[in-house]
Formats: sequence, structure tokens, C-alpha cells
Amino acid sequence: GTALDGFVVSDCIHQGGMAHIYQVRYATGAHDPGFPMVMKVPRMASGDGAENIVSFEVEQQILQLLSGPHVPRFVAAGDLDRLPYLVMEYVPGQTLQHWLDGLQLPAVEEVARLGAAMAHAVHSLHQQDTVHLDLKPGNVIIKPDGSAVLLDFGLSCHAHHPDLLAEELRRAVGSP
Repeated sequence: GTALDGFVVSDCIHQGGMAHIYQVRYATGAHDPGFPMVMKVPRMASGDGAENIVSFEVEQQILQLLSGPHVPRFVAAGDLDRLPYLVMEYVPGQTLQHWLDGLQLPAVEEVARLGAAMAHAVHSLHQQDTVHLDLKPGNVIIKPDGSAVLLDFGLSCHAHHPDLLAEELRRAVGSP
């Protein structure tokens, strides 16, 4: 129920290693974008490395450049000096990790369909001069219509923008 920059923040729907995701809506009187929204807030606890905020800055930069059915729509960003956050479209569906963690493995045809959906999503990014660089089952949402949406662009790189992670950090970051 906290109001922040014209948004009303509600339930935390995901706590990741580098950020928390909250359901949000516009405060009364604001324009409704016509889709549900979430707010991503980087985790900045004592002992967290600089990669959390640098990768958040990368995601903020890149998400605004991307469009199409394979990425969440960008809505707003908070001031990095005051309170960093990203507001974007909430994408319904299950992560690819959900499929892998299921009690029963999907049929071969379903695996082929999921692979093709991911390939279309990655191809869409590449056509926009972006490489994801952290493609893993937890960063892919399979929507009810079977299409794939890619999430978490914090380690991504865009051909026309500086690679902030490479400039700021010497050690490797990401998922093994």
C-alpha cells in the first residue's frame, strides 16, 4: 500500500538474489496502461557487491530500448541516486524452470515447442542489437499462448551502448 512516485506498491511476488519484484498499480487518477505492472527494486543489503546496482543500471538502460512480444513493456524508472526501481509489464505464465521442476517431464513435442519459442525470443533480441548473456530457465516466461518472454536484462549488452559491467567490474557475474 506504499505510494511511490505515483505508483501504489503491493505484494512482493518474487525475491531473487539481486532484486525484489512487487505488484504495482498507478495511484488514483493516473493513466492506466492497459496491462498489469510490476516494480523491480534492486537488493542493496550490507555486503552486496557493486554488481547489483551496476546490473540494475544496465537493465534500466536496455529495457527502455527493447520492444515486441518477447520482452516486458517498460513503464518507468526511479532515480538511481534516490530510489532505483523499474516498473514494467507483468507477464503472466510460468518460467521455463517451472517446466523443468515439474513432477513429469514434458513430451518431446512440448520440449521442441518450448525450444522454438525461446529461439524466437532470442532472435527478436538479436534483431534489436541486444545479447541477453544470462539466458537460463528462470529468466524465460512461457505465456499461456506458448510464446516466450525473456526477463532480467541486467547482464545484457547492446551494440550501441557501453558495457557497464565490463567497465566497472573485473570478476565474472551471472549464472554458471
